[in-house]
Amino acid sequence: MLFALGKGILAGMAMSMMLGTVFFALIQNSIQSGWKKGALIALGVVLSDTIFISLAIFGVSFISLEESNIWIEAAAVLLLLVLGINSLMNRNPQIIYPETRFGKALYFVSSGFLLNGLNPVNFLFWAGWATVGRSEWGYDTAHLIYFFSGCLFSIFFSEVLISFGAHKIKRFLNENILLWINRITGSVFILAALYLIGQWIGWSQQLLEFFK
Repeated sequence: MLFALGKGILAGMAMSMMLGTVFFALIQNSIQSGWKKGALIALGVVLSDTIFISLAIFGVSFISLEESNIWIEAAAVLLLLVLGINSLMNRNPQIIYPETRFGKALYFVSSGFLLNGLNPVNFLFWAGWATVGRSEWGYDTAHLIYFFSGCLFSIFFSEVLISFGAHKIKRFLNENILLWINRITGSVFILAALYLIGQWIGWSQQLLEFFK
């Protein structure tokens, strides 16, 4: 159980390093309204991830592992290609996020919830982890809960740290830096999609050889 928790913490740290709308929302709102507001956004992110995780565990429990792998990988390839091309074609990156009128905690929590929850890629990540956990690591539901708990703790802690350090990061975030971030992120998305395609081709060839 503790090993699954530790593995989840490491996985959560890796996922927290991904740059996206949540990252820039954390930066801007922490600069404008303080790091505690960024922490509230992080709380909203964790709440939406909790829902995704619940759906992933429930879904993977009742869907064939082979079938789920095919559909998850196919959807992931499509979404990664779309996101990658969009990032590479974005020539005028900006940090844009609506300012709060009253500064209420609910606003920041719901903002983090929606920013994270409306990105379909996030569910694919959690569903993928659940599939790997059951098929590759032999995890049962209890082990998956420990693993995902580690992920959520690590994501929240990392995003709070990002919020806390936002004032120091601010001076490095100009339009040129954001343009390169978009290029790098887009390239990573496309490479990940190509990797999944390569895996699928290799799996298909093995299947064809098996039936020969």
